[in-house]
Amino acid sequence: MSWRDIRPVAVGVPRRDDEILLSRLYEDGKPFYRPIGGAIEFGESSDQALAREFDEELGVAVAEAELLETLENTFTFEGQQGHEIWFLYDVALAESWPYERDGFQGREPEADETYRAVWKPIDALADVTVYPEHLASLL
Repeated sequence: MSWRDIRPVAVGVPRRDDEILLSRLYEDGKPFYRPIGGAIEFGESSDQALAREFDEELGVAVAEAELLETLENTFTFEGQQGHEIWFLYDVALAESWPYERDGFQGREPEADETYRAVWKPIDALADVTVYPEHLASLL
């Protein structure tokens, strides 16, 4: 493995009262949840990447973003090992419509796939598979 195999990622968690907005994804038919965001492009800061990812995936602008934590994430997904450095942000969205819906469609343009963005109660994260696994303790 070389340094090129480590992927820097910017992800954010908008809050709605005691809930956070997460992407619901699937592996082997089983759901899991993760903050919304994606890869930081060369020459881009993590907060710039965060704003771009929310615009690309949800069509919303980030009004405020506060860095909560920097995390290292090693994992296996669909049989492939991954290694990421996450910049995790607390996010406020500029538009009101995401806060008014319990769920809506997000789009991952690189993979040309869609996913469901859903509000999950922070205290219910222990009952589902969520990455990072200790997300609730970071909020």
